[in-house]
Amino acid sequence: MDGVTRIGVSLEPELLAEFDKIIQKKGYVSRSEAIRDLVRDSLAENEWKNDKEYMCGVITMIYDHETTGLSEKLTEVQHAALHSIATTIHMHLDHGRCMEIIAVEGELGALKQLSNDISSIKGVLRCKLTMASKTTAHIHYVGLRND
Repeated sequence: MDGVTRIGVSLEPELLAEFDKIIQKKGYVSRSEAIRDLVRDSLAENEWKNDKEYMCGVITMIYDHETTGLSEKLTEVQHAALHSIATTIHMHLDHGRCMEIIAVEGELGALKQLSNDISSIKGVLRCKLTMASKTTAHIHYVGLRND
């Protein structure tokens, strides 16, 4: 690998054994790749602390579609945040529950607020915002928007 710097890491035997078990379950071929992913995750999480940072991610929600007025409220909230929403995917889970995945982009603070607005609606059973770092987001989402 060109451009790679080798470092040494000292770990207690018990911690290393637990780490090896986890990375084996996840299918990593080396400790180095697992550590690189941990470092990337840590850097991304640090970006998630700045509400002014431009980010991309998804809001995943499960809701009871039989709740009176829920569809209208979800539509209203999403239309108010139209500038942040790239696309949505809707799935029917069973007779009473649906899942919706909303691809979002914009300032982190606005995305958090959108997720909070959705999760506070009566009938929304679960709502989770999952973010990608702006660098990762740019690589994956560039060219998807028409504006």
